[in-house]
Amino acid sequence: MNSESSNNGRSPKQSFWTPMRIVAGCVVIGVVIAMWLSSCNSSNQTNQNSSTVASKQPTVTTPVVGNNAITPPPGPVALPEDIRETKVKTIDGGSLKLADYKNRVIVLNLWATWCGPCRLEMPDLVKLNHEYKSRGLVVLGIATTYNESNDPERVKNFIKTQKVDYKVLWDDGSLAGPLVQSVNGRGVIPQSFVISRDGKILKHFQGFSPMSTPALMRQAVEEALADKGKA
Repeated sequence: MNSESSNNGRSPKQSFWTPMRIVAGCVVIGVVIAMWLSSCNSSNQTNQNSSTVASKQPTVTTPVVGNNAITPPPGPVALPEDIRETKVKTIDGGSLKLADYKNRVIVLNLWATWCGPCRLEMPDLVKLNHEYKSRGLVVLGIATTYNESNDPERVKNFIKTQKVDYKVLWDDGSLAGPLVQSVNGRGVIPQSFVISRDGKILKHFQGFSPMSTPALMRQAVEEALADKGKA
């Protein structure tokens, strides 16, 4: 019997890696590599875009609350003259600059309507304003256009509901950004700055702790008011 017809009529075993299968495998590998490179490039581009946004809007977006929310404030930081002279709109349509209050102690509070810790802190700021206003304290809130989707009406309604009677700034980042950068602050809200009469940041608070922030801020205000130095 012919050997080619033996082996129960089966054809000789053929190799799996035929020329066509080799070509197809190379194509698949090439597609996988291309997709991987595309994913890496997309990720890198996203990171670059995020960095660009952060550099343009370096202020705060992440709420922080709890006993570990406050970082020890640094020593006094003198505010540059250009920050003190920056004119900022107020939510009621006016404008002001920190230099307008150069003979007053200032508490600046960065906040947002959607920030839970900010809501918790506001009643204490209202009390602080009422208690120390006659002694030379000015409390200012800073709402930023990008944290509020450029919707001033929402902010107006919010502060009315919360019975906030101190001035609220409507800032595009021109003031809030340099303020945070001046103390190497983090991107969190709320943040508060206690500024002396001579234009120094005496205390800087990041986040809010209902157990400690009000007392610490009150102490900082008392110390600032006790110092009679003027700009």
